[in-house]
Amino acid sequence: MTFKRVSTLFLIFFLSSFFSRAQERKVIQFSGVLYSADTAHLAIPFATVYDYSTGYIAISNFTGFFSLVGYEGDTIFFSTLGFKTKQFIIPKENETEKFVSNFFLEPTFYMLPEAMVYPWGSLDQFPYAFIHTPIPDDDLERARKNLNPDYLRSLASAQGADPNINARMVMNNYSQTLYYYGQAHPISLLNAFAWSQFISDLKSGKYKNPNKK
Repeated sequence: MTFKRVSTLFLIFFLSSFFSRAQERKVIQFSGVLYSADTAHLAIPFATVYDYSTGYIAISNFTGFFSLVGYEGDTIFFSTLGFKTKQFIIPKENETEKFVSNFFLEPTFYMLPEAMVYPWGSLDQFPYAFIHTPIPDDDLERARKNLNPDYLRSLASAQGADPNINARMVMNNYSQTLYYYGQAHPISLLNAFAWSQFISDLKSGKYKNPNKK
């Protein structure tokens, strides 16, 4: 008997035994939800659920739910970044063809070595940077610069005409025109109360130049 024939017989025997065992096992719809072990209400999304026996893979959705088809006795692995890999074997002799359960994965923490980050190429550049680096203004100094009268006047002179102010001025002039429609407009020069206030302010020295001695 040649080696090729022996290999063919062995392969046929192996496949027949594999399929016979697969047919004997019960098909199970394996489903569940993945949660964090330290925070029970925190679902684990996008975790890999791998059936080692069949090679089937499922990914948990945003709420941690997953579902795949397997067989009784299959070994299931749950793995995702930040959690320890968990192993689970689908129990045998299930009453139904569905198995649903919640699974909790333990989080993992990795302590990284301390790393010192410097803004200079070497520590020898620190003295020069310490002396020549400009110190930024604090909030109070920035407020003083922004409220400087010269700065505000330069901003005002650089601003163009505001359409809202122009429209409001036009509407005010139009409303005054309608208010005195059909009659003569008042003249402040003939207002006795205005003359009385002017004379009173003139006597009190309101219009004197404070810089003139």
